[in-house]
Amino acid sequence: MAKKPRILVVDDEESMVFSIQDYLSSYADCMGATNYEEALTILQKDEGISLVVSDIRMPGKDGFDLLMWLREYRPQIKVVMMTAYGSPSVRALAKQKGAVLYLEKPLDLEQLMALIRQAVERKGFFVALEDMELADVLQFLSFSGKAAKVLVTNDLGEQGEIDLEGEEIFWIRTDTKVKEEAFYEIMSWEGGKFEVHPLDTRKKPTREKLSVPLSFLLLEDARRKDEASATHRKGVVDIVLRQEDTVGGNIVDMLVAWRANVAGFVEAAIINMDGTYIAGVSNKPGEDLSLLAAYCAKSMKNTIENLHVNRRGECKEVLITTDTHHMIFQKFNDDIFFALTVAIDEGNLGISRLQMEQLSKKVRKELGLEENLH
Repeated sequence: MAKKPRILVVDDEESMVFSIQDYLSSYADCMGATNYEEALTILQKDEGISLVVSDIRMPGKDGFDLLMWLREYRPQIKVVMMTAYGSPSVRALAKQKGAVLYLEKPLDLEQLMALIRQAVERKGFFVALEDMELADVLQFLSFSGKAAKVLVTNDLGEQGEIDLEGEEIFWIRTDTKVKEEAFYEIMSWEGGKFEVHPLDTRKKPTREKLSVPLSFLLLEDARRKDEASATHRKGVVDIVLRQEDTVGGNIVDMLVAWRANVAGFVEAAIINMDGTYIAGVSNKPGEDLSLLAAYCAKSMKNTIENLHVNRRGECKEVLITTDTHHMIFQKFNDDIFFALTVAIDEGNLGISRLQMEQLSKKVRKELGLEENLH
């Protein structure tokens, strides 16, 4: 009888670990961990582990930290990374381009088994990143402050490199360009693959750092692409609705600058629970944000009341998904929440939620609210 492969499953949801372990038990010897530190303890004691299945987003050190440790210390171990960030369109596009292998939460365990078999039978280092394109990975690394070297190869064999730590860019290059122009060239590539490696920031840099942060480059890349495709979007008219007070106007300015980097952006607003909005922006011609705010507030209040009656805890976020859109409501406090609508065929749910959390810090400060109220 062939020896079973040894697999480590890492997820902060213990029920997810048990579910995967149980399903894979006929094929592999599975161990489980619920955080980065527990996973490292197991990996350091057990040299027979051949594959790690890990969630990306976990409290404290997360799946990317684990991936970077594995690349440096146990490169023979293959990795499948899980995330709930995906959208069907992103998955389909990435599969078409051949950039990465995809699998999304809630997991299809049969598909996971097939992916694991494929990884185990392959030679060399194998990483499957689920529902994340290059821009998604860069944003995730930026949000989480990771120090990483991202190596990119397109379908023509051209190579690129992006070295970063959080928002700070140490170096970018392609075969023909460096710095900002190299970044825009990499982001224009239609297909290929990318790899994420740990970056040792303790070494003295031999090149001058870029003067602009990653968020600026992503924003400028989005602007350039929008400009290039403007002829295809003649029917889209930007509508900005703002209150006359200074606070509302400042928040609108924040929303206008922020939305350009949100894939599939349709509209967003900061809304009072009574149904009035503080500030909002929309890409839909003729959209009445006051009416939208009233409907969003009604949905939010109904959800909060339902949770209260059924003793299901405090509401932090509400997600409404239709066949065409995601509507995300993130609560600031008992009086105010943040609403965002993105198109499913263009947006990425997980990245949009992260972007909302980033903007929320600035908006709460503008409104004089304390941090972490939601």
